[in-house]
Order: sequence, then structure tokens, then C-alpha cells
Amino acid sequence: MELWFTEKQTPVFGITAKIKETLVTEKTDFQDLSIIDTEEFGRMLVLDGMVMTTVRDEFVYHEMVAHPALFTHRIRSMC
Repeated sequence: MELWFTEKQTPVFGITAKIKETLVTEKTDFQDLSIIDTEEFGRMLVLDGMVMTTVRDEFVYHEMVAHPALFTHRIRSMC
């Protein structure tokens, strides 16, 4: 049996990924949390049915976190 995860973007559009394995599913005090292993994106963190990050696109998240610090860091001359 094939299992698929679909995140609905609008009432008529969604993004779907084939699941290899469900690793974690739990209800926290704040949200529904799932970690699933997908064929295309690798491991995927899903909160309240919405994809937060995946192994394949995690570099995008780290870019967003790193740039504010890099742009506000005072650069000293190497000479």
C-alpha cells in the first residue's frame, strides 16, 4: 500500500509527497507534530499539517537564519 502526504495550499491546490515511513506522530501541548520520511524530500517536519522543513531544502532555512547575523556583524580589516 502506498501512503501519500498532501499539504493543501488552497481549496483547489496542494503539494503531495510519497511517504516511505512515518517516524514520529504526536500531539504536543501546542500543535500536532509529525516527522515523515519521503521519497523526494527525505525527512520532513510537519506541524499542524504544514511542512516546516525537509532534508532536501534545509539550506534555505539556514540561509535565512545566517544572513541577518552576517549583515549586522562588524567586519574588521585584515590588514
